[in-house]
Amino acid sequence: MEIIDTDVLIVGSGGAGLRAAIETQRYNVKAVIVCKGGFPSGCSSYAMGAMQVAFDLQSFESQLRDTVVGGRFINNQVLVKIMIEKSVEAAKELEEFGTCFEKEDGKYRLFAFGGYSQPRAIVSSKPYAGGWIEGLVKRVRELDIEVIDHVMATRLLTIGREVVGVVGLNLKTGNILTVRAKSTILATGGAGWLYPITTNPPGITGDGYAIAYQAGAELTDMEFIQFRACIVYPSILRGQPPPADGMVSSGGRFYNVLCERYMKKYDPVRCENVTRDLIAIYTYKEIKEGRGTSHGGVYNDLSGVPEKELERFESFMQACRAAGIDPKWQPIEWAPGAHHFMGGIRIDEYAKTSLNGLFACGEVTAGIHGANRLAGNALTDTLVFGKIAGTSAAKRAISRAPPEIPMEQVESEISRISSFYKREEGMDYRLIRIEVQNIMNNYVGVTRKGSELIKALNELDRISKQIQNLYIASEEKTYRELGELLETINLITVGRIVAKAALIRTESRGAHYREDYPRENSKKWLNNIVFFHHNGEMLVEIKPVNLAYIKQ
Repeated sequence: MEIIDTDVLIVGSGGAGLRAAIETQRYNVKAVIVCKGGFPSGCSSYAMGAMQVAFDLQSFESQLRDTVVGGRFINNQVLVKIMIEKSVEAAKELEEFGTCFEKEDGKYRLFAFGGYSQPRAIVSSKPYAGGWIEGLVKRVRELDIEVIDHVMATRLLTIGREVVGVVGLNLKTGNILTVRAKSTILATGGAGWLYPITTNPPGITGDGYAIAYQAGAELTDMEFIQFRACIVYPSILRGQPPPADGMVSSGGRFYNVLCERYMKKYDPVRCENVTRDLIAIYTYKEIKEGRGTSHGGVYNDLSGVPEKELERFESFMQACRAAGIDPKWQPIEWAPGAHHFMGGIRIDEYAKTSLNGLFACGEVTAGIHGANRLAGNALTDTLVFGKIAGTSAAKRAISRAPPEIPMEQVESEISRISSFYKREEGMDYRLIRIEVQNIMNNYVGVTRKGSELIKALNELDRISKQIQNLYIASEEKTYRELGELLETINLITVGRIVAKAALIRTESRGAHYREDYPRENSKKWLNNIVFFHHNGEMLVEIKPVNLAYIKQ
């Protein structure tokens, strides 16, 4: 076992984690980034690179209202306002670090997506090709911040209600790493792989949610999961999102297998130009009622998009050509896939969690996006609250002595991990992972109802009671597989919370659609559902939403 000391530990090397790490260096503290994948990792490297930015008062007011209305008033409006107020600064700093955005005559090109009342998104000049994160990676390297990659954080170390570091597993060597930190920042992203179809890259398995929950941190809004267009055919493109949500603001259209432009049926005025939650719900109904393609999707017709606009998405067009299709005249097939978790760890305006010494930023957090996220808000959130988390964590570290390491927790975690690796028989974790994904897809997916949510919880509870029987069935028995087994346990933990939250919320709101409760009920449910773990029990509290600026 190796022990490392640092002032600030950042878990995750996507956009939020990198921005947090960069900011710590203003305070002359030691920072270490630990990431499960390579460097950089997470969803940011695959993002289109759209950011909402409020360049003037009108944009500020419209973004605040659009975000809250799009989130169906479940957002923490204090956090939303902070994100928008700091959006211009965030974009300018990213440019200074080395990221390039699309411009015309020296001015940003502004784009509008579903739920926007006016164009205000700027877009990376290298969409879906790592262009957005380039500046952050460059700056981290310039600052020579230490990065420890291919290490999966498996447990937060705590003394009482204070987080003092993590235990991690090196997925290459199998060695255990213990990091002692005065401040810890979780920037681990979402849990797209809780479902069989997702736009997320491999490894996005809810690790941050799970370890924070097990340590006693509060999680909220976990019922709200955004499903968006996700290519299902050609199979070589499976999992990729069509650019700009199917380029519906530039002439893209959706058709079912009967060649009906089905969105006209649900929203005759706006058609495809609605928020992602509505697109997912209506499309899922078309597929479920038998009007989907043989591959389980619908058609995205891009023939009406100007060729110049299509060619902006160079990596997408190259992938299509490699798959033998030309989207200028041949449609692609897509279905709703898990894309973004609006819920997560509860934070305040300083990115503090309910545990002392633990901060969080990016998709692992809750509060900003409410019941449905608008396109372009995730990356703005990532930069703004990444910076805030870095500032808060660094300032705390300056005034703290190195904490004690609770060795009994370290030894317990080593024993837990070792027991799974040594096990020679039991339940193949790969089959259990597929089973969990299918349970979530069938019963806790785009549309939900009480009887099916109860069935999901019963199935997940059954599996949860047998976790100790999981084992690696392959002959190779690699440490990477051990990591996947531990990921599967995290998915089970997160799945149970999502299903429970969805069952409790007896209404439909944003991305949470209940067939048995198809309408919003703001008299009862203008509330956040909060989960925390105590003495081995899942506890739940219902807390009123913060309607600081905009009332429903």
